[in-house]
Amino acid sequence: MDRRWWRRTTLAAVAGAATLVTTSTWLDAGSGSAAAQGPLPLPTVLPVSLPPVSLPPLPLPSITLPSLTPPSLKPPTARPTTSPSAGPATGHTPGPTPTSSSAPPRAGGPAAPAAVAPTVDPGSAPALIAADPGADLYPQPPVDAADTPDARQVAALTDVERRIQYLQNILARTRDDLATVQRQPDPVLQLLTAWTGGPAPAGDPAPALAVADSTDLLDTPTGRAAALSAAITSGQEELAGRQREEAALRQEIERRARSASVTAPATAPTARVVAGGGRLGRPLSGRLTSRFGVRFDPYYHVWQRHPGIDLAAPTGTPIVAAADGRVTRAGWYGGYGNYTCIDHGRASGQRLSTCYGHQSRLLVSPGQRVRAGQVIGLVGSTGASTGPHLHFEVRLGGRAVDPLPWI
Repeated sequence: MDRRWWRRTTLAAVAGAATLVTTSTWLDAGSGSAAAQGPLPLPTVLPVSLPPVSLPPLPLPSITLPSLTPPSLKPPTARPTTSPSAGPATGHTPGPTPTSSSAPPRAGGPAAPAAVAPTVDPGSAPALIAADPGADLYPQPPVDAADTPDARQVAALTDVERRIQYLQNILARTRDDLATVQRQPDPVLQLLTAWTGGPAPAGDPAPALAVADSTDLLDTPTGRAAALSAAITSGQEELAGRQREEAALRQEIERRARSASVTAPATAPTARVVAGGGRLGRPLSGRLTSRFGVRFDPYYHVWQRHPGIDLAAPTGTPIVAAADGRVTRAGWYGGYGNYTCIDHGRASGQRLSTCYGHQSRLLVSPGQRVRAGQVIGLVGSTGASTGPHLHFEVRLGGRAVDPLPWI
């Protein structure tokens, strides 16, 4: 009789550990606009009273994260350089390295006095994302106040995409944690199996399964695996909802883009409307290799919001202005490398601009007026880049939107 009571008690406790649901501590890791959403909600399971099972305390493995304040984030005393170990083994040679704290030499005018944004070292990216899963590893230009319905819609899209980035990084880390836990032996289960003398004999029905409320079983690999699995399920549900929200916002913004009216800035000629209904010309004829939206960054190997599209082209390929306008930025800008932005006026009440990243050479200066189709730089692989290409952005009020409906 005692042997059967021990077996039923043990099976109930083990089943409880396997189905235990608790909140993963990883879900509190975020901060900023993404973290404001709070931890992901998890289902709650009420405990069922069981006969007490006294087990010896078991030491838990410690997990040590890298330093969250890597020295590479301190502002450099010299111009940032591309890391020789940044990209995958593709035979890529990093682009030219700036040599001073001022902007690199450019044709068409003197160097801009704008502050230099450091490039985040790829080895620091995991620690930064561990501290804040929604962190931007690329510098972000200033944005205008969202004081119109169109601007609020674009701002909402930015917030949703930042939340998607946050969730993707959380889910990636939680899956890694689950894989680690699943590789660990569970001494509690081994001990209970030894105490009960193995599985129940044939014909001896097992008792009904219930959730155990036991501190001893809470911090076991089995309990952790159940909690992490539940957190992944909950995170995937929210991620799917956010992705549907993103798709609806992008569809509406793209619809408005196709009918937007462009008012050129006072310092530039009227913006040209190109064939096909778009308001902007194509900056080069390269192949599209990466789209707008949240993606697994090929340079930093973490999830990041990709605020533009990538067009592959050989180093030195001319880059042309997408429309008439005035250059507002031309210089080194962190992970964007050599980066140019042009103001094209206003589109449906919002400031319209285009930006061009990773250039090998800049051929314009801030304040310079340019015409549609004018060469403004050359394709390169500067900044956080794994090969020669143009990173092209369209921004409304300083906030990035999908460039494809505009070109």
